[in-house]
Amino acid sequence: MEPSQFVMSTVAAIAAHFGQKGIQVTLDKAKEMIEEVCRKAGDKTADVDELARRIQATSGSVGSGAYNDEKLARFLEVPVSDLRTVTEENLDVELLYNHVRLTGEFEEWLQKWSYKVDLDCELRGLRGVVFKPDVYGELNTLHGNFELCVNFVCDEPPSEDRVFALLGKIEAYAEARQSFSFGDIFLVVTPGSFTKGAVNAVGLQNEQENYAVVPLEGNDISTLERAESDKDRLSELGDKVRQAQDEAKRKSGKDKQG
Repeated sequence: MEPSQFVMSTVAAIAAHFGQKGIQVTLDKAKEMIEEVCRKAGDKTADVDELARRIQATSGSVGSGAYNDEKLARFLEVPVSDLRTVTEENLDVELLYNHVRLTGEFEEWLQKWSYKVDLDCELRGLRGVVFKPDVYGELNTLHGNFELCVNFVCDEPPSEDRVFALLGKIEAYAEARQSFSFGDIFLVVTPGSFTKGAVNAVGLQNEQENYAVVPLEGNDISTLERAESDKDRLSELGDKVRQAQDEAKRKSGKDKQG
């Protein structure tokens, strides 16, 4: 995805949020937000004045069809009920931007690896749990049907509670759908670095479950972004999956010996 597309997608999300609240975004505030997104995207070509005028003229309704409250809450990593507390002043543009950026990248990568991609699916688990991956991919081959779920934790620092909650939801889904097992993958992704507690929780679940649970941090994402080809990128990701699986087997072996 080109930087300008990141800018447009993030601006659409911001515009939708304020439009749904009936808030008139000031021209200066719109420019400020757009300039911050452009800076993070490395986009020096966007017409900031034009984008700002569009947001102000429509009272933030641009893109409202693409971003509902539920998606915005997920991207901002808050409960839907807390969206009312998000204002022009406290909106975390970097958090929102990272979700937009990573969603676009993983959607593009999975499609190039022949996955069928869904950005809005709901996966039902036991005990009434609803699991919503940020990106869901399904691959049908002669060897079987494979699923890949991706969730992003973009707050700084990444929230341990959010990681724990995501692990619980994917586990409930796997228990309800026994086919989510060998060969299936759950990626927990952050542009920063997970806490030791979060990494240990991911490792423990990877050790206990048949599916692969893989944490990807900022340096891992950079490696994927720098890959010279789609094949190389897939190979890099495959290495991370095998590394997580090997580590789980090693720990499991130690536990049995102990």
